[in-house]
Amino acid sequence: MSRKIAIALLSTALIAGAFTASPASAAKISNGTACSKLNATTTVSGFKYRCAKNTLVKNSKLTWLSAECVTALQQYSGAVKTRASVGNVSEQLAELDADYQKAVAALANVTTAYDSARAQVTKSQASMNASTIQSEKQALAAALSKLANAVLVLSGSKSKLSAQVKDLEAKKALLSSAPATFKASVDDAKASASLLCKKGY
Repeated sequence: MSRKIAIALLSTALIAGAFTASPASAAKISNGTACSKLNATTTVSGFKYRCAKNTLVKNSKLTWLSAECVTALQQYSGAVKTRASVGNVSEQLAELDADYQKAVAALANVTTAYDSARAQVTKSQASMNASTIQSEKQALAAALSKLANAVLVLSGSKSKLSAQVKDLEAKKALLSSAPATFKASVDDAKASASLLCKKGY
């Protein structure tokens, strides 16, 4: 066999090998398969993959990740950021509790004044009905009118403060449960990402 023929056969073998290697390499692409170009994409058997780093893996390198895996990692990252954005729950609870105590105290004071005003209205009505002197009746009627207005104002204030107290109670309850709620969200998102990013899928 001449040298030219040998070189020709070797070249043919190399070219054939190059063409048969591509489908084999493509078929091997799955979660965790090494890649080199960040954000490069490819589709294998109808499944889409992106070249990226798996944030669940410490010091991870670029690997192919399925579209589902990439989405799950984004959701996990979002859950972690949301949890961090809550900040120091203890400090926020302390501030909220201070506002709550003020609102409760204000409601107690207004309620006392409201009950007192109503009692005075009842007393003034009785005095006015019992009086036989016209000028006295007119004075009691004027006082009664002012007391009635006071009752209306105090009633409105009482309603607003009651709503404020309930709102603060709801916020305290929500904030108190926040750490556990956000931890559960992070844990769920991480579990989903771990499942969808499992190597070989």
